[in-house]
Amino acid sequence: MQSTRGMGVGTSARAAQDAAGRAVRRVARAAAALALGALATACLGAADKTEAPAKPDPAIWRLQDADSEIWLFGTVHVLPPDLDWKSAAVQRAFDQAELVIFETPTDATAQAEVARVVAEAGRATPGETLSSRLAPEDAARLQRVTKNLGVDLQALDTMRPWLAALQLSLRYVARQGHDPESGVERVLEADAQKRGLPRRYLETPESQIRLLANLPRADEERFLAATLRQIEEDSDTVDEMDDAWARGDVDRLGALLTRDIREAGPEVYAALLTRRNEAWTTEVDSLMRGKGRIFIAVGAAHLVGPDGVPAMLRARGYVVEGP
Repeated sequence: MQSTRGMGVGTSARAAQDAAGRAVRRVARAAAALALGALATACLGAADKTEAPAKPDPAIWRLQDADSEIWLFGTVHVLPPDLDWKSAAVQRAFDQAELVIFETPTDATAQAEVARVVAEAGRATPGETLSSRLAPEDAARLQRVTKNLGVDLQALDTMRPWLAALQLSLRYVARQGHDPESGVERVLEADAQKRGLPRRYLETPESQIRLLANLPRADEERFLAATLRQIEEDSDTVDEMDDAWARGDVDRLGALLTRDIREAGPEVYAALLTRRNEAWTTEVDSLMRGKGRIFIAVGAAHLVGPDGVPAMLRARGYVVEGP
């Protein structure tokens, strides 16, 4: 891919372009693999190795009427490979499902779609660099974080803030032993495929990427600034989130998620959580008017707290079993 820094065509320019292209392609593949889970956790800081509780018990919610039964399971998109999270309740609900719904597909077609959108919306404006968009203290932090993570700052400087935040977050969690292949959706989708279960998706890969790509300029910069600070300073945050999730401690999990995502600003919070939760609540309401057993697996951030889907469903008059 071409660099957007207005460089000449000399050897150093071509090297920078190649580096930027490789970086963007890596992020595109990772974004397709992690869906918006990576985007939503891009401002959640670092991750250390999580020790699983003796008996994993992640939260699950349930709605039912005369001819419908829907389970809502909050997932984590990137986990340590040795974290055993499948509880008897989760397995039982999944085994009874006739349809499984995820946030977004992650197959080869989805990866190609993400790569296209990243190429269109992830590059810096010609004549502008990533560093030039940051306040001096954030630009200095960017230099420290990229050095610590072994990320090429020259390549990163050709990206927009939302994409840079995503790449830095993915690099950090990967270095700490978290793996998208161990994420809950990857495991459940493989299980569904083996069973021949029908699968549906709430969003397209492009719509998920556009949530950040379409942020107002100031909010996009704040998103990156929050990401940088949390990577550098909050070294235990994601480890604590993983632990709270595996234990089913939705109060603690909700508090951590709300604190960190809100740091990125109200527009980021609304774009990543509130507006999507409202849309998904309407979708669940529509599904309940039909019939069948449905297992819905979405990021845990969408199900906890007063802005979560269970709370919104209860506000509409539904009896939702669960925390």
